[in-house]
Amino acid sequence: MHNSTQTQNENISQQPFTFEWNGGFSYLTYLKVKTDVTLSEQKLLINTKNYILGAFPGSSKTTEVTMSNIKNLAVSSKINWFDLVFSILFAVVTLISMKLWFLLLTAFFIWRTFNTCISITDHHDNKIRIPTGSKTSANSFVHKVSQVANQYMETAAEQDNETWSTAPQPIVPTKKSSKLKTIFLFASAAIIAIIILFVALQSRGSFDNQYVEWVKEGTVTGTNLKMSQVLENETYFSNIVWKEVQEEGNSLDKFVMYQATLSDQGVKVSIQTIFQVFGEDHFEAVETSSDGDILHTSDWYVFLADMADRYNNANAPKQSVQTTEPKQEQSPAVQETTTPSENPTTTYNQVTEPTSSEINLASFDKWSFPQPDITMPLELDGEKVDLVVGLDTPNGVKVLAMSVSLEQGWHLQLNTNAGGGSPFDDYGDLKEGFSLYIKEYDFENDSVPEVVIAASDGMLETYTWVFSYNYVFTEIEASPLDLIWYGEGQSDLILEDNKILMPFGSQGLFDEYVYSNNSFIKQ
Repeated sequence: MHNSTQTQNENISQQPFTFEWNGGFSYLTYLKVKTDVTLSEQKLLINTKNYILGAFPGSSKTTEVTMSNIKNLAVSSKINWFDLVFSILFAVVTLISMKLWFLLLTAFFIWRTFNTCISITDHHDNKIRIPTGSKTSANSFVHKVSQVANQYMETAAEQDNETWSTAPQPIVPTKKSSKLKTIFLFASAAIIAIIILFVALQSRGSFDNQYVEWVKEGTVTGTNLKMSQVLENETYFSNIVWKEVQEEGNSLDKFVMYQATLSDQGVKVSIQTIFQVFGEDHFEAVETSSDGDILHTSDWYVFLADMADRYNNANAPKQSVQTTEPKQEQSPAVQETTTPSENPTTTYNQVTEPTSSEINLASFDKWSFPQPDITMPLELDGEKVDLVVGLDTPNGVKVLAMSVSLEQGWHLQLNTNAGGGSPFDDYGDLKEGFSLYIKEYDFENDSVPEVVIAASDGMLETYTWVFSYNYVFTEIEASPLDLIWYGEGQSDLILEDNKILMPFGSQGLFDEYVYSNNSFIKQ
């Protein structure tokens, strides 16, 4: 019986075990730890080798433990402090950057915060720890070692003529509870998820950095409103994006881009403005555009003031406004010179009615693509002239002055300032959102009216041309209408007495031009 037991013990003791653990950090250096354990006849031989960066062999250590000196075997979870530090670090970076791959790194290091560890305790309470990536292998190992150790001690007791009851107590492997690990993992995941969700909701899906916050929290000049209050007003703005941008070749200056879709009076315009940021509540617009067309930065500040006024007006008590009839009658009914299109006409913008004894674009006759041609009959010092507005051939827009007596027409040129904005594209067609407005108006009150033509998008840009009657056009066979003035404004155009008013913003500010000697003088 003794020989049988000894042979079984020898066969078992010759079985080798290998454990590998990837992911250890020592002094911020990645390590792989490989442990080879051999069960000899009366002892355990434990050889541990470190691999720097997971590939290069480093230091190794061999430990010998006799079977009779084994007091306890256990499988437990061990905290990897460097992994825990890195999980906290990437959690903080995730909250700052709101980048997905930082979140994945956070989850990775949280998962690796705990690893399986085999603990062998001797009778002097010294502990040998063997890290491993497999909990199943660890449990199988301690079960095998405890079985061999118990058999060894039983055989030794029989050889010394001792009873099993007086020999050392058998080794029973212990498995330490992993509740702490489970609670930690779930609590960490829940806390990070809640914080990220809260930040995402507060920032509408993106965490603003310092420079974006400085612009958004900055005040609109002349008001106590924040930029974000005015430019995130859901009544007018959608698809809002704030983000820091970089100028090519310039890594020192800081820039923030604001981008949104402006919807007003049936018109949708994509606007974009770049701010250079100098400090908290200290920034300026350096570039602004509307539907891709670069505008002057002064247009942005006028637009911003207008939006601020609209925000204040929407949040102020409404007051009734009494209106009076305009001084001049409406223009004659417009005559269509071609058959109307079967498709309904799309109206791109609407202009508000005048609120006093003045005439604004709402009182003009309006033409928009793809409407048929419209004709305005004019009576100029006894000469009949028809003003025809519509699509030209093969492309572009025509504004034609037709002399009824001469049966001849002349194109009126609607030119703009070189290098500035324009309501027309490269083919001469109206840009999307623009319409043409025409009206006869007697600035000099001499019964020979001038003709006012405007191209406007109803929000940001209005271009105006004024033509006067050429009294000798029949003699020199020239156009009956000569251009006498051109001007640019914002959302509207007002005719009052002998003046043209070009309003900007909503605080009653405007540029005033007074008619004098067949021209207009800015006041």
